[in-house]
Amino acid sequence: MTTREHIIVSSGDPAPRPRHVEQSGWVSPTVRQYAETQARLAAEAAVDRYQVPETREQLLAMRSADQVRTFEEHHATYDRLMFGE
Repeated sequence: MTTREHIIVSSGDPAPRPRHVEQSGWVSPTVRQYAETQARLAAEAAVDRYQVPETREQLLAMRSADQVRTFEEHHATYDRLMFGE
């Protein structure tokens, strides 16, 4: 055994943890607020806000995923807006 191993083995835990048990069911206000915020953001992200565009500008201002959705689900509208057909 080297000197370094001996020091590590004999020193024990350099920062002993408190031995008391936390109150069961208690959550700090900060943790509760964070959890509520995360749940609200997840619910907002799950909402489908897609609307069929009515003008070419609306179509071009959309995210690319929504443009693809318009192309696939409303092909005639996409062609009319993009190509005037």
